[in-house]
Amino acid sequence: MRKILLTAGLALIPMIASTAFAQSSGEVDPAQGKARPVAPTTPAERSEARGERKTTGAAAARGPQIGEGQTQPTAAPKVSREDRKAANSKRRAATGQANKSGELSRGGNTDAPEQQKKP
Repeated sequence: MRKILLTAGLALIPMIASTAFAQSSGEVDPAQGKARPVAPTTPAERSEARGERKTTGAAAARGPQIGEGQTQPTAAPKVSREDRKAANSKRRAATGQANKSGELSRGGNTDAPEQQKKP
């Protein structure tokens, strides 16, 4: 047990040391640490920019929106309850006949336990 811990410890020391030395001192180079100086904007410039954004925003709000132009899918025509019952009973009768004649396999696939038991 001690050998395993000693081996693991020796393997971890270089990883810890490399991450410790890779960290910077936290100081910033004064030449690169600041953004370029920019003249402050005047209230008139801000008002003009706001007006431009307002006109483009209003045009975008009045223009086509997401989902516009896509037609809604039409619903399928309603089928009466009697027609559905008749179709269901016809389908059940056909399935029952196929099951009795052995056309339908039990289990659904060859990996089913019922299929694997057959020699």
